[in-house]
Amino acid sequence: MLKKYFMVFLVVIMALVSACSNDTSAPEEKDEEKAPNEGTENSTLVSKDPMEMTIHLHYNNGNVVFDDNWKTFEVAAEKTNVSLKGVAPKSSTDSAEAFNLMVASGEIPDLVQGSKVNLNKYGKEGAFLPLQDLIKEHAPNIQKYLDEMPEITKISNASDGNLYHIPFIADGEAAEGWFVRQDWLDKLELEVPQTTEELYTVLKAFREQDPNGNGKKDEIPYFTRINYRVADLATLWGGFGSFYIKDGKVAFGPYEKEFSDAMENIAKWYSEGLIDPEIFTRGNNARDELLGNDIGGATHDWFGSTANYNNTLKSQIPDFNFVPMAPPENTKGNRVEPTIRSPFGNLSGVAIGYSNEDPVAAIKYLDFFFTEEGRRLMNYGVEGETYTLEGGKPVFTEEVLSSSDIPGKLREIGAQVIFPYHQDFEYEKQWMNPIAVQGAEDYIKNDYFMDHYPFVTMTDEEEKLYNDLQPQIMTYINETMQKWILGAEDVDYENFKSRLDQMGVKDLIKIHEDAYERYLND
Repeated sequence: MLKKYFMVFLVVIMALVSACSNDTSAPEEKDEEKAPNEGTENSTLVSKDPMEMTIHLHYNNGNVVFDDNWKTFEVAAEKTNVSLKGVAPKSSTDSAEAFNLMVASGEIPDLVQGSKVNLNKYGKEGAFLPLQDLIKEHAPNIQKYLDEMPEITKISNASDGNLYHIPFIADGEAAEGWFVRQDWLDKLELEVPQTTEELYTVLKAFREQDPNGNGKKDEIPYFTRINYRVADLATLWGGFGSFYIKDGKVAFGPYEKEFSDAMENIAKWYSEGLIDPEIFTRGNNARDELLGNDIGGATHDWFGSTANYNNTLKSQIPDFNFVPMAPPENTKGNRVEPTIRSPFGNLSGVAIGYSNEDPVAAIKYLDFFFTEEGRRLMNYGVEGETYTLEGGKPVFTEEVLSSSDIPGKLREIGAQVIFPYHQDFEYEKQWMNPIAVQGAEDYIKNDYFMDHYPFVTMTDEEEKLYNDLQPQIMTYINETMQKWILGAEDVDYENFKSRLDQMGVKDLIKIHEDAYERYLND
């Protein structure tokens, strides 16, 4: 029923799009096609007359909802003559639910921010317009990105071959890395660990030799603030917790013997008190709590936010020195970093609703954010308020740099929200602690990263089977992993693998293999 409802309107709207595209007689249409131009600060307005479009933007479980008063979008309105009105419910704390209710209502806003999966799913049912022709004819800056970054269409296109959304494109490669208390190493006369065995020795010393000097055995050698990240430790023994590329082919880490070996060792470390006893329950405040109380020794986390504890804790722990270190060489002889910041790792963007009365103006509006001017606006905010231009480069004001949460400070005015634009990693480097910048650059220079597993597109049949298999298989893996690490069950690889077989893991792997093969051949 939903599909039929949308498709009726889709036919009407696409007819309008076609009419607009073919009408070359009107002078104002010719003027509009000249702008905005790449690298031009004086962008031509999208429309002669001011117009308003509705937008559903609601993510991070309601922590970010479109605000009609965001200053970045007010500036964009001045440049384009298009203003946006947020229609997503600000009272909702569940972004998925807010999106589903919006779709179920049948009243699709002019623009809709959402995940790739949802936008493609409902795009194929007629809720959102195919964008490739609109882009080709009216969005030169977006088209330039599509030409220069072909992976955009590879990972964004729906299984019917249409592009239904313009994605947010992240920047920078290094995301997370290893951190260790250098002040504790110095006190115990230890070197930065270079291998898995050396890391074990260091964590053992942290546990037993009172590096914080309070006379108590309260140190927690290794911790992480998000429970599933304990699986990152598996790389120390050559294991991995999900799909990855191995020798040019798709591999599923938990289905390999190395994963079992890793779980046995992680369980051993846990039983010896080397891993946070509350690692599955402590939650997001783990860094604040354990570092703030001078009891946390090492972790694996984001470079920027983790290194900033050197600034925030210096007054209460004078010798505090939490520094990045290279991934320890694993038992296979490799240094492996399991995370990488993919340009498309967020897997979301903005689609144009089927009932949008002027899809040409809508795509031109989105095109503005891929100009130099629009990109700077979304990355740095408003010139003179959040940044100034120095030597042609944006530099944040002291008010921004003194904030304890700079991304949050920028989101207050609409910058750095998940919207179609290309992020600029230089924005992040301005407020990162210098040791974080150095750590990230070292990881990039030495290329510690595992082979990137791309975001493949599945057929409708594959997606249905995937949705049936993936949740139950990953739930079983995560629950079993937790039992093994906590010592509730002994690691039994053969039984574990047999259970995965019964759950259809080979079918799940085949889905990924076929999708990856198509990705390579597109």
